[in-house]
Amino acid sequence: MNVDRVPGSTEDGDEWFVSSFSNGAGSCVEVKFAAPGAILVRDSKDRRHVRPIIGMPAPAWAALLDKVAR
Repeated sequence: MNVDRVPGSTEDGDEWFVSSFSNGAGSCVEVKFAAPGAILVRDSKDRRHVRPIIGMPAPAWAALLDKVAR
């Protein structure tokens, strides 16, 4: 999966990424590589921190991607 930086995706300038497979349709999830070994995931439809952000350790993220790819 390729990721593209979402410039200005938050008011505080955080760097979130979205899959290149989303084609800019706005119906995807955004990912942020936070603290070492921590992954944050949120809905791309609302970038103002209104919707929940899910956090997980990097191994759990890798396992999730493996399951989705099957």
